[in-house]
This record gives sequence, structure tokens and C-alpha cells, in this order.
Amino acid sequence: MTRRIGRRGFLAGTAGAGAVGLLSRPAAAAGAPAPGSASVPVVREGRDPQYDSLRTGFNRRFDVRPQEILTPRTAPEAVAAVQRALDAGRRFTVYGGGHCFEDFVLSPDVQCLISMGALDRVAHDASRGVYSVGAGARLLNVYDTLYRDHGVTIPGGVCYSVGVGGHVTGGGYGLLSRRHGLTVDHLAGVEVVTVDAHRKASLTYCHRGQTGALGDLFWAHTGGGGGNFGVVTRFDFRTPGAPRGLPSPPSSVQIVTCDWPWDGVGPEKFAAFLDVFADWCADHHTSAPVTDAVFPWLTIRHRDNGGVGMVMQVSDSASTGVADDLVERLGAALGYDAGPSYVTRAWMPWMNSVRLIGTSSDENSDPNRRGKQGSANFRGRFTKVQAAEIHRALHEPIKGSLSAGVDVAALGGAIARPGPHDTAVFQRDATMKMLVQTFWADRRHDDANIAWLRRAYHGIFRETGGVPVYNSVTAGSYVNYPDSDLSDARFNTSGLSAGELYYGENYARLREVKRRWDPTNAFHHAQSVEP
Repeated sequence: MTRRIGRRGFLAGTAGAGAVGLLSRPAAAAGAPAPGSASVPVVREGRDPQYDSLRTGFNRRFDVRPQEILTPRTAPEAVAAVQRALDAGRRFTVYGGGHCFEDFVLSPDVQCLISMGALDRVAHDASRGVYSVGAGARLLNVYDTLYRDHGVTIPGGVCYSVGVGGHVTGGGYGLLSRRHGLTVDHLAGVEVVTVDAHRKASLTYCHRGQTGALGDLFWAHTGGGGGNFGVVTRFDFRTPGAPRGLPSPPSSVQIVTCDWPWDGVGPEKFAAFLDVFADWCADHHTSAPVTDAVFPWLTIRHRDNGGVGMVMQVSDSASTGVADDLVERLGAALGYDAGPSYVTRAWMPWMNSVRLIGTSSDENSDPNRRGKQGSANFRGRFTKVQAAEIHRALHEPIKGSLSAGVDVAALGGAIARPGPHDTAVFQRDATMKMLVQTFWADRRHDDANIAWLRRAYHGIFRETGGVPVYNSVTAGSYVNYPDSDLSDARFNTSGLSAGELYYGENYARLREVKRRWDPTNAFHHAQSVEP
């Protein structure tokens, strides 16, 4: 059997640094004017060979040909890029890692693309007691630099090439999140290009602990999603109380992979399997050291692509008993054992595990696929209808699909410590995060795959208007796994908007921040925060 490890499968110093250093030397004052001398490199079709590479993302469903691509190398050049687009009256969007599931960046009406890839510096700023990460950096480079040079990390996602710009602003989570929280729980400051009522771009710095308008802007960047309030040029990270200023990952971790066959797994056994996992997530939602060190996520593949699987990271040897018990109970629910025919366990250096999981599957590393996804947060067990619909969908043929499935990641632990309004991430009480997806290569199979995804996803939630509403079972959707169908009345009859599904009770405050900091709606996409 083939064991797959995938992100879309789950689904990347100075001791005792204090707040005084952070406050004393911000990179730019709030509302600092754009330097008049700044210019920005321009890439155009037919003239520059890198044009095609810079205009494409990882989801090849979206194909745009902007009039120009701007590639700022510094924060002042990012200001100049935004101002250039505004002055020309061109529709612009901002490109980070190119992993957006929908066309929020690579939209058909985009005339100017601002590519942030050159702003990728990762460094420790000892004078301010923060680790600074350029908004164009990719996750693997961030992990590698922070760990190699300082022995620290941020608890982010597993896909190596995801850009931090969208990942962080959407909240960010990964294999260390049950132990250390979401990525934004370690965010200390944000440098961002904003646009005022006169359509003038400027550089603004906001940080943790501020109040008023700047405090609101910082809060909005702790889960309010990308492309809503401005162009982030730099993130500053610092964990209060951490000896090195950020969490230190374990020197080694155990990676457990499970792959049980579909043979003999009917709807009843499958529902029992889901119950075992959901109950584990609920029982271990409250933070505790032994269980926080265990991060499991189900990787349930379509019958034509694989089996019923799970990948799990164990970051403390004292937690292996907890992990082994879960594996045994999951296998038993399916009618299989937890022996070596179905389960592998390997201890390895932490950075090796990051590279392994980030690059070992086509789902993570193939930039030439097409895809469609839908997400949900869960608070409790799957209903009978939901479990039956998942089983049905994973046995329904999909023409042209290379990989389809349902992934369910455990939440809780340190993720659940903050309250629902402490950051812009509202769903702190969620116990699981689900992702339904399909990937294919040929545009001729677009309709078949999109239709399958819609039948599966909206079928799973047909009891609640086709989407995961806020109730005792579900808790909205994840903004970093966006789905344009949440805005389509044909598929969402719940009465909740996409913004309400992504942000819950925090949506009203995010709209206030939007009106204050982007009064002309310069930064927008199909599901951006409404003014």
C-alpha cells in the first residue's frame, strides 16, 4: 500500500526578550508617507522570461495575464507598487506563495499583480527582541532559518512552499499547534502597506498591546485573512516567556503513518472509525502536556486513490502510549489491527520530519494540478448523515481525479487556550478541522471534479443548508481553505454569509477595521471582508 503524507492532507537568539524593545524601535511609524524616491521592478509579458512563472499559482484552474507584475524588494518598494497600481487605476492583487484554493489572487480581472517573493528575509532583531519574517518567505525556508540559526520555530503548516503572507493572516496551524498554539498566537507586530481615503499608500506598523485603531489593525491580522486590509511586508514574532523568544521544537519526533484498506469497511464501520477519532479530539481538547504532544490527522483517500489512513506526529516520548492507544482503537473500529502491515512508526530529527512531510507527496509539491476544496470546523461527532455522506462520496467515481479525499485534523490543546475574541480566529472551541478535496490535471475534467466536490461537501452539510453552521456539531469554515461556493445561494441556503462562516462573531469587528483602514476598498477579492 502507498502511504501518503500531505498538507492538503490536513493538513506549515536572545533569552527573555521583553516588550520594551519591541515598542522602542518599530520599523515604520503609523501612516509614514511613501518615500518619493522608491521605485519598483516591473515584469511584462513578451519582454521578461520570468513572466509566466510569476503569474501562475499551484492551482492551475486559474490562468491570468496581468498587464504588469511588480516585484518589490523592500517595504518602500511595496508602497510604491501599491501606489503605482492606484495611480494607474489598475485592479491589483498581492501574490505570496501562490497556494490560494480560489481565484482571490489570480482573478480574471487582475491587471496588476504584486509579487512579494523577494521580501523573504528571516532574521532575529535583537534590539527589538523579535524574529522578523518577510511576507514573501516560504514556510520551509522560515523553519530552516529559525531552527538552524536560533533553535526556534513558529507552529505553522506542513506544505513547504506556502507563503507566510496568507498563512499567517489566516491564523496558521500545523503539527506543533496542539503544543504551541496557532501561528498568530506568537505574532508580535506587523508592517503593512495601507491605503487612506485619498487613495494614498503608506507604511504602517502595529503591534501586540496597542489600543485604538492600530490595536484593531494588529488584531485583524491575527486571523482576519489575507487581501483584506493591506499588503503585509513583514511579520514580527515573539512568544512571551519563551527563553529563546519563540518556541523550541523537540530535537526529534515520531511520525506514525497508518493506511488501512477499504475492503470490508462499510458505512457502519466507517462511522465507528470517525466516532473514535472525534471522541479522542473532544476528550483531549483541554490543554495537557502529555496529550498536547500528539497531533493526529486523518487522511482518508477516495477508494480509487488509496485507503483509510492517518498521519500523526508525537513530539514527546512520554506521549507514545497515548498515540498507540488511538491507533489501536481506530484500526479495531475498521476491523483491522495496528501491526506493521498497516502502521509504520519512525523517530527522526525534527527538521527531517518537516522536510519529509512537506515534500513527500504530489499534493504538496506538484504545481501543475487543478483542485477544488471545502472546509469545516467541528465541535462534536459527525452526525449519521455526515458520516454516511463522506463514505458515499469516497466511493463515487470521479472522472480524471488523481487524488481525492477527506482529511480531518485534531485541534484543541494550546489552540484552545485563547478566547474566541482574543485574536480574529473565532473557532477556538473547535475540536477538529475537516478538508474535502480533489485534484486533477486536465481542464477537460474540471466539471466532473467540481461537481463531485460540490455533491460531497454540500451533501455532508445538507442538514444545515449545505454549509457548516455554528451549532453543537460544526463551527464554520477555515478562511485559509476558502470555498467560493459559500457565497453562492445555490449551494449555501443557511442564511450565513461566507464572512460569517469564516469569522463567526468576529466578523462585525473585522468590518469595522476594514472601514477604518481601507475606506476605499482598495484591497478586495471575491470573499474579502465587506466594508
